[in-house]
Amino acid sequence: MELAHLYRSLAALHRAGLPWPEALAAAAPGRLAGAWARLEAGRPLAEALAEDVPALDAALLRAGEHSGTLEAVLERLAARHEEEARQRGARRAALAYPLVLVHVAALLLPLPDWIAGRLGAGLLWSVGILLPTHALLWLARARRVAPGRAAPPAIGPWRSAVEEADARALSVLADVLDAGMALGEGLGLAAAAGAGGRAGADLERARAALDAGRPLAASWRALPGDLAGRLAAAEQAGELAPAARREAGRLLFEVGLRRQRTAAILPVVVLLVAGVLIAWRVISFYATYLQRAGL
Repeated sequence: MELAHLYRSLAALHRAGLPWPEALAAAAPGRLAGAWARLEAGRPLAEALAEDVPALDAALLRAGEHSGTLEAVLERLAARHEEEARQRGARRAALAYPLVLVHVAALLLPLPDWIAGRLGAGLLWSVGILLPTHALLWLARARRVAPGRAAPPAIGPWRSAVEEADARALSVLADVLDAGMALGEGLGLAAAAGAGGRAGADLERARAALDAGRPLAASWRALPGDLAGRLAAAEQAGELAPAARREAGRLLFEVGLRRQRTAAILPVVVLLVAGVLIAWRVISFYATYLQRAGL
């Protein structure tokens, strides 16, 4: 289901005054039967959609309902999903050329061995190229961490995923604070939205700290010291919501910048490595052939 289209349609239908069950049936005909039934039973939109949308979306919808800005939140979610789809398309386009080149190399590098009748050696070349490539692709897809588990270190292939989770948690924290929600409920929503990140783990602990009368700053343990320090100072100044939103934006900007650099460098690196290997294999093949021919 295209979430951007769903949110955009729900915002327009809500603006037109259509009740939520009818609006959802019109926005997603024949789908989301469970959510429609929950709306018919009188449940709020965020609760009705909670099982069918990401935790971040559900948390923002809940904050929007609480603050009376649900239509604006729906439009914002639609814009965010459209931007994410655009970025995914750009990343896939950037990866297409290196992947094609890797598979071409996996076909060309074994040729000297296959021509010489060494099928096993040729197959080893193909496997040696394709296996690490697809292992890295699998790792990139499987890098998210399930809720309740500790966040992985923000290094290597996990760094962007962890920082994105931190940004989700801080974004929801800012929204629930602006919406005037009870902090205990808001912390739970922010922690769920940031599952797999450092901020989410800290906010999960913060609920217990809040019950004990301690400030939120006492729970910033997993976040980097400089980020935690800025949030603690903002909390003391009564500016935690704008600071959390600003830090979420900064994290997402750094993730985007890192991915742009990777997308620019990767094709060049793959081209150089594949070109050197193919040239070496071709030269070694003809050198061996000429040597055997006595030339």
